[in-house]
Amino acid sequence: MAPSNKRMSSRWLIMVGVAVLMLSDCSTLDPVVRRRMEQASAILAGSDQRFAPTVYRLLERGVDSAFLWAAFHHPNTTFLPQMLRINVVGFLRRVDYSPNWSDASITACRAFMDSTRELLQKAERTYGVPAEIITAILWVETKFGKFTGTHHVWSVYASLATADEPDNIAANQQTYRDTIADPQRRAYLDSLVEVRSRRKAAWALSQLETLARLAKDSSFDVLSLTGSWAGAFGLPQFIPSSYTQWARDGNGDGRVDLFDPADAIASVANYLRANGWSERREQQEAALFHYNNSRDYVECIFAVAERLAQR
Repeated sequence: MAPSNKRMSSRWLIMVGVAVLMLSDCSTLDPVVRRRMEQASAILAGSDQRFAPTVYRLLERGVDSAFLWAAFHHPNTTFLPQMLRINVVGFLRRVDYSPNWSDASITACRAFMDSTRELLQKAERTYGVPAEIITAILWVETKFGKFTGTHHVWSVYASLATADEPDNIAANQQTYRDTIADPQRRAYLDSLVEVRSRRKAAWALSQLETLARLAKDSSFDVLSLTGSWAGAFGLPQFIPSSYTQWARDGNGDGRVDLFDPADAIASVANYLRANGWSERREQQEAALFHYNNSRDYVECIFAVAERLAQR
């Protein structure tokens, strides 16, 4: 009986498919599945086989095989197991945002506001988002571009797309085994990690699809792009899908470069307005939650902005 790709993980499908192709008559294998396995095998020849589930799924979604070959043979492409951990179980550690509104931080923010005053005022007029909020986000995200991230963005998402593979789920569940004694708490976390693993893998695949489209349409080289552990890049730390939806040209040069302060400022303001920013506090909070789904983050942005408004 022919194996069903609806009931198997893509990794197991590829392994079984390769074995069938090599060792037996493959007439019983669905022709579409067989062809996709052959393509995946050809793409990954000489590359890291841990990317097999990612390649297979991207082929399922219609991503060009020539681009995939170039992407998975790019000199910067590396499987990053640590990205599986931080993106799936990183929520177990709380981030301390308090240094962002220290006296030294506020001084740096005011210097940035002075140097980009016209750009901030233009963004505030155009999008209705206060300069202090825009400044706070760019400070908290990357310290105005000082720390934009060194991770290869394609590798981050290509690795994370395998988060729902059984071995990777088990490895993430193991990270808290020795620190949580309560069986009920462990069972709850195990279930949560399974759900997060599936969601993160699907999300990573969607970002890879977006990068593949950007490779055709964009003026920057997506395969040389570096960013954060979440695959976000530029001064405002946009993920690829946010770039395509909300990034804006702030200096009128006909291109959008999130490593340029003018474009970063306009893009942050447009992002917040597009996601509900208004004069009402609850809508402002909702827009910031859309930017980063963390209560601590949202409160940090307001704290920095309020201090900047006091001078």
